[in-house]
Amino acid sequence: MKFVKMLCLAAIAAAALMAVAGAGTASATVLCSTTTSPCPEAQKYPVGTRIGFSLASGTSLRWVNGGTTLETCKEAVLKSDITNAGSATSTVKSENKTLSFNQCNFANGFTKLGGLEIHNISGTSNGTVTATGEIGWTFVNPLFGSCVYGWTANGVVGTITEGKPATLDLNTGIVRLSGSNLACPENGTLEGSLTQTEPASTTLSVGAS
Repeated sequence: MKFVKMLCLAAIAAAALMAVAGAGTASATVLCSTTTSPCPEAQKYPVGTRIGFSLASGTSLRWVNGGTTLETCKEAVLKSDITNAGSATSTVKSENKTLSFNQCNFANGFTKLGGLEIHNISGTSNGTVTATGEIGWTFVNPLFGSCVYGWTANGVVGTITEGKPATLDLNTGIVRLSGSNLACPENGTLEGSLTQTEPASTTLSVGAS
């Protein structure tokens, strides 16, 4: 009986240790207007803040498949409102309000805006951006017909590099969300770099809380 009690106590102690370890390693990210770490409370981007990015003038956004550029756009805009400012145990989340690709060689339009989650890249003031829900746009090509591409939940959208302004690099994979298997390529890569426009003239740093 004494041996059984000892085993039970050991199990409880192990469980408590795992809980503490889990709490200590939980993901924690905030957006900050300074690179100071940890981010001062007054410098954190609060809920409701709109973060915006757009394609820099003279650059382009390209959708590449198998080494072939299928579409090129000269304008791209992303505006997303923060819904979770992050904490000691959570990451920053936002809801996309505007997503558009314009001045493209083919017609397109977004069907699902989804949201974003931003994760600090350890040892840096940069972050990985993932989708919190499906983000998709319709791509209309005379050769393929109408196809929908984008990211599913948890798909990597891009990387934010700290700066004033910061940049959002989209050099990431996209997948076919709907459309003919024969007419629409299965996947590809979206390539382009967007520059922070909102908040204007403010540093955007992805910090560990």
